[in-house]
Amino acid sequence: MSRRIFWALGVVSILAICSWLIWPRSAAVHILKIQLGDAARVLAVNGRIRPRLSVDVKSPVPGRLILLPFDVGQRVEQGNLIARVDDAPQRAVILQAQSQLAAEQANLAQTRRDLTRYETLADVVSTQRLEQARLSMRQAQGEVLRLTATVQQAREVQDRHQIRAPFSGVITERPVDPGQTISSDTTVYRLADTSAPEVTAPVDELYATELKVGLAATVAIPGFDHAFAAKVIQMEDRVDPETGARAVRLHFDTPPARAPAGLTVSVNLIVDQRHNAISIPRSAILSPSARPHVRTVDSAGHVADQLISFIDWPAEKVIVTTGLQPGMRILADPRAAEPGSRVRESD
Repeated sequence: MSRRIFWALGVVSILAICSWLIWPRSAAVHILKIQLGDAARVLAVNGRIRPRLSVDVKSPVPGRLILLPFDVGQRVEQGNLIARVDDAPQRAVILQAQSQLAAEQANLAQTRRDLTRYETLADVVSTQRLEQARLSMRQAQGEVLRLTATVQQAREVQDRHQIRAPFSGVITERPVDPGQTISSDTTVYRLADTSAPEVTAPVDELYATELKVGLAATVAIPGFDHAFAAKVIQMEDRVDPETGARAVRLHFDTPPARAPAGLTVSVNLIVDQRHNAISIPRSAILSPSARPHVRTVDSAGHVADQLISFIDWPAEKVIVTTGLQPGMRILADPRAAEPGSRVRESD
C-alpha cells in the first residue's frame, strides 16, 4: 500500500514539474504608471558667449601709427586715447591756414582803419572812394570768416588722427603694431563690452518657428555648478543657407561673474511648459511617425495596444495629448511583450 502511495506521489510530482516547465508563465517587465505632472518641451542647443557690444575700431584717416598704448586684455574707458596716426602733414596744413588767417586779419584791421578815416573826412573824400573802402572791409571780413573756417576744418581733420574708445570695454584683439602704415579700412583694435555678456545659438529652422522673443531658457556654463536663467531677446530674420539654422540671441537675467567671449555653453530653450500633463519616454512609443501607440497592462497583467497622440519634439520625453489617462500602466519597453500576452512587474 505504501509503495502505491509512493508511486502516486511521484507521478503527481512529475506532472507538476512538467506543467510548471511547459505552462506559459507571465514575463517580468518594467511597467510605467501614468501620472499627471509638470511637463516641458525643451530644445537643447549649443551656443557661445558673446559680448554685449563688439566693434572693430578703425582709423578715420590713413597714415602711420605713432601711438598704440593698449594691448589685448587691457581695459579702456570711453573716450580714452587708444591710438594716434602721424599728423605731421596736417599740422603743416594748420600752420599755413593760421598764417593766412593772421595776414587777412591784419588786412581787415587796416581796411577798418581806412574806412574810419574816410568817414571822418567825408566832406573832402569822394563818395566813390568811401564806397570802395566799405567794399574792401566787407571783402576782408568775408575772407577772415572763410579762413577761420579753414583753420577749424583743418583742426577737425587733425583730431581724426586721434582714435578714442567709443565705449568702455576690453581689448580683445590688436592686429597692428606701432609704426605700421594703415588705411581707413584697417582694424586697429577689436573692442568688446564684457560687463553684460550674452549668448548666441543656432537653432534648426524646423524648430525655430516655435521660438519667440521673451522665451525663457537656461544656460549651463563650464566652471559653474548651476545653470543661469536667460531670455531670448532677438532672432535673426534670415536662415543660414549653409547650416539651415537661425541665430538666436539671449540675455542673462543675472550675468555670470566670468564668461570669456567665444566660450561654448549648453542652452535649454523652454518652448512650452504645462501643468497636469502626461509625459512618457519616447522609447515607450511604437511607430511614432506613422501610427503611434503604446502597450498597456491591465490589472490582471494582460497586454494590449493603445493608440495615442503626442507632441513630437526632439527630446527623451514627449507630451501625450490623447490616448492615456492617469492610473493607466504601460510597458516601458513596448517590445518586451506582445498584445494578448500576460506580464508581471519586475522587482
